[in-house]
Amino acid sequence: MYRSVSALASGAHYSSPSQRWQEAWARLLAPLTLWLCVSVSLRYGYYGDSRMVIGPSSSRLIKASSLFVDRVEVRDEDRKGVSVYGFSEKPQLIYETNWTVSNYLIVGSYNRKGFNLWLNRGSKIRMRWEAQTSHLDQLQVAMIKGELKYEMLQPSFASSPDAAALKEPINFKEAEYFIEDDDKYYVRVINANPRSIIMSMSVNVSSKIYDIAKAKIMCSTLKGSCQLKLLFPNTQYVVVTTPSNGDLGDWYIELSFVARVVTYIAILGFIVIVIYLILKYLGVCDVENEVYVDDTPTVPVREVTETAPIMPEKSRRPTYGTNEEEEEDGGSSSSSSEDLYDAKLCVICYDEQRNCFFVPCGHCATCYDCAQRIMEGESKVCPICRRLIHKVRRLFSP
Repeated sequence: MYRSVSALASGAHYSSPSQRWQEAWARLLAPLTLWLCVSVSLRYGYYGDSRMVIGPSSSRLIKASSLFVDRVEVRDEDRKGVSVYGFSEKPQLIYETNWTVSNYLIVGSYNRKGFNLWLNRGSKIRMRWEAQTSHLDQLQVAMIKGELKYEMLQPSFASSPDAAALKEPINFKEAEYFIEDDDKYYVRVINANPRSIIMSMSVNVSSKIYDIAKAKIMCSTLKGSCQLKLLFPNTQYVVVTTPSNGDLGDWYIELSFVARVVTYIAILGFIVIVIYLILKYLGVCDVENEVYVDDTPTVPVREVTETAPIMPEKSRRPTYGTNEEEEEDGGSSSSSSEDLYDAKLCVICYDEQRNCFFVPCGHCATCYDCAQRIMEGESKVCPICRRLIHKVRRLFSP
């Protein structure tokens, strides 16, 4: 009479297929979380939507990799004629444009006014402001650099003619600033007088702009918005330019980066493959020797007789007090029940019962203590099949 016997058929308890699916999803949780963090950081961090400051005759460079960005959307609600250009290489900052604007400002008591500009390195700005002599000393004109972190700039040149030397009242001051970094600059006028002041302000700017002659693609916001589709994989830089209309009012544009979805899916697949290979190397995903019997994973089932040993035949031990005929005959020296008992003993120490199995081969041949000694040794191979052992799993009888 035959029956199915497994190396794990000693009452071990294992998870069902539904639980194994839960384990598989748990393994995917790490790559999914990592992918989500990378995607959110790129989409809402480095390539997040922004409200950008510009100004007349402005030329602002933005780095946008076509690997992650499919297109750039620019919205100009005031429709001042902003143009957007795409480049495969970083354009040169070689051209210079000059523009001047003069305006009258009414600054309230203990109040301030100002305007924003975007200036590239190498630019210069010269300002001259006039007011009544009695109010001039209570007017402060300063230039502040930065969008997130503010820094007060010191003028490279400032003048206030000596009224005593000229023997006439002087009602103007001048200051000049040399721009060393591409950044946003805010010109601020502060009135420390208890009365409102009417002042005249003249601004002369020598602005450095980028060369747009080698642009591959471009679009304009004359209709309020435009989309610049980046050419994969070449487009890496975008330049936003404005016309020279001398308007010192607030100039803002809304800039959005539309993600290239295929890249994010490819990143997810790459992360999953890498983590799978790591788990494979550690032996976590080795299930090649497991089959399901009644929804329970076991090692491959072998057909054996009830009197045959569970593990491969081992060398016979000598029996004392018997002759050779008794050893060869076997019927008079041991019974079938004794054979089955011996088949459940550890093949290393022959003292303890087999209560563990090896991963990935699945052989159940030793007790847990002997298996640990094998794992602590140098070879770390199964004593049955000589296959490399990754892990040892304990068997628990009900």
